[in-house]
Amino acid sequence: MKNIVKVALLSAILAAGAVHAAPHPGPGSSSASDVKLSTDAADKFLLIQSSNINPIQSTDGFASQFAATSLTQSSGWTLAETVQYNDATNSLTLTDKAASDGLSFAFTQAAGRTTGTWSVTNTSLTKNTTVDLALSFHAGNNVGSFLFDNQAVSAGQTLTGTWAIKWLNNANSLSSIPTFSNLGIYTGQRTMTSAVPEPTTYGMMLAGLGLVGFVARRRKSS
Repeated sequence: MKNIVKVALLSAILAAGAVHAAPHPGPGSSSASDVKLSTDAADKFLLIQSSNINPIQSTDGFASQFAATSLTQSSGWTLAETVQYNDATNSLTLTDKAASDGLSFAFTQAAGRTTGTWSVTNTSLTKNTTVDLALSFHAGNNVGSFLFDNQAVSAGQTLTGTWAIKWLNNANSLSSIPTFSNLGIYTGQRTMTSAVPEPTTYGMMLAGLGLVGFVARRRKSS
């Protein structure tokens, strides 16, 4: 009887150990450099695993964690663009959620659905902008978010970058990188400046040139 109890206890211990050692989510090799814009890596990266966060519906995956770096308050993020993968058509759907913000975005993915390109365009031809950008990816049951703090985009300029998913669904398997599901692109704190001199600036420039010419003429005549 004692032997039976010992075997039962040993089996229970082994089973518990097997459960504990079972595959579990892991970070893989993911980092801020997985998403770049004009070859510059993101300023901050955050990975939240095994969550029910949908980044095209919620900022819970990054808002409070990016606040200190970006100075954009947790409630200060605006959903600018969503990108969703459609399994039925094997295609991407991009939706502009803030049509009047003066920014437009593009997004592509490679065949493996773990890498691709993206871009941001300042559609204003008269205003330069500096804006906090947050890209929040959903892949597997994980949300990976990338911050571009104080990103400058000149009037009419398009900046192009790359993205890659490198986190793992299963830390014990190098082949468990999840594929792209959807993406929320958010804008935060933003400033805008004139790309061309204001009329008053032109007046000051002309006055300054006139003064220089007057001084030059006096020197010539003396």
